[in-house]
Amino acid sequence: MIHLRRQLPYRPTERMNVVSYPIRDIVMEAKREEAKGKKMIYLNIGDPPQYGFEPFRVIADQVKVALAENWKGYAPSEGDEEFRNTVAKIEKCKPEDVFAVAGLTEGIDFFFHSFIGFGEKVLLPNPVYPLYLSKAKQFEGDSVFYRHDADGQIDVANLSKKIEGAKAMVIINPNNPLGSLYSEKNLAEVVKLCSEYDVPIFYDGSYDRLILEGKPVDFRKIARGKVPFIYGSSLSKDFSYTGARIGWVAFHGERWAEVKNAFFLLCNQRLSVNWEYQKAAAVAMVHPSYPAYIADMNRKLIERRNTFIKMAGKLPLSFPVPKGAFYAFIRIESQKWRKDLQFVRAALKEGVVFVPGSGFGRQEDGVYFRSTFLPEPHIIEEAFSKIKRLL
Repeated sequence: MIHLRRQLPYRPTERMNVVSYPIRDIVMEAKREEAKGKKMIYLNIGDPPQYGFEPFRVIADQVKVALAENWKGYAPSEGDEEFRNTVAKIEKCKPEDVFAVAGLTEGIDFFFHSFIGFGEKVLLPNPVYPLYLSKAKQFEGDSVFYRHDADGQIDVANLSKKIEGAKAMVIINPNNPLGSLYSEKNLAEVVKLCSEYDVPIFYDGSYDRLILEGKPVDFRKIARGKVPFIYGSSLSKDFSYTGARIGWVAFHGERWAEVKNAFFLLCNQRLSVNWEYQKAAAVAMVHPSYPAYIADMNRKLIERRNTFIKMAGKLPLSFPVPKGAFYAFIRIESQKWRKDLQFVRAALKEGVVFVPGSGFGRQEDGVYFRSTFLPEPHIIEEAFSKIKRLL
């Protein structure tokens, strides 16, 4: 018997409606322009190797050593013992409090999967790295946003109005996309407030060694013993090795036992993070040559940031001076543009790729876009010359 049926296209599930990543989504449009012969300057993504920053050499050298020693199989799901011990010494916690993840991206996913349930309030910065928005929606949490002041510090008065009943708070410092560096005083005030309301913190320290201006702050010293928190980072930014996909999360404080067990189950489900890079990270993270490496990277970033500020200052644009990481979150002061996506698409036509500000949360006080300042100074100058007429 022949079954006749209409050949309808296969469709994804409804839950895919909340999955987005604006930082890469805009690239599809940029590639269409490139296909027409347009030269593109990509200022949309924070990928240091793409802009000439070499990964910390010790990692590649130690990967070769690990492969020669046959660390090629499945690693323990929760992470290699040597790697966890190294992270634990840095974090001043127990090795069993540490989990290896495939970049902090996976750590963020595991955090929301294991800890944020239907309708539970999670406090996010505004603007916020888009992955947090997407994960909160995917796991049906209730995203509530706290503001920043004009200097890019957390607005504690605003936070105090929103914190009651929150399941957790997310802090990204240095901040992506603002490039702001929260002060010790600012973080201490936030910790005090979270302690009063019993709100644990997920602290994203992805850029914590990329300090361009101001005093480095160790959040762990501020929060330890005052509020439970999870500290996460990776090799991607501080070591310029985005392709390694090695990250970690460390649990601090009491009451995490059941959540850690949930993390362990999620780690089991995805089997393991590649073993040779964990072995390499365990050496690289405490290698004596790393301070010189990161100092040189910060020196280059400061030079590029300063060029960026100089070029932006000639146009109707405003933003807090980036003091960490390698981004600026820019407000368009010209009345010419009423929607961020329209501006970003116009910039694409000129050969420059930005990310619309709405990708980092709803911005009610103006039109914004995010840019990285990772490229060499002459490329930054070229990019601004291309968009000058748009503004």
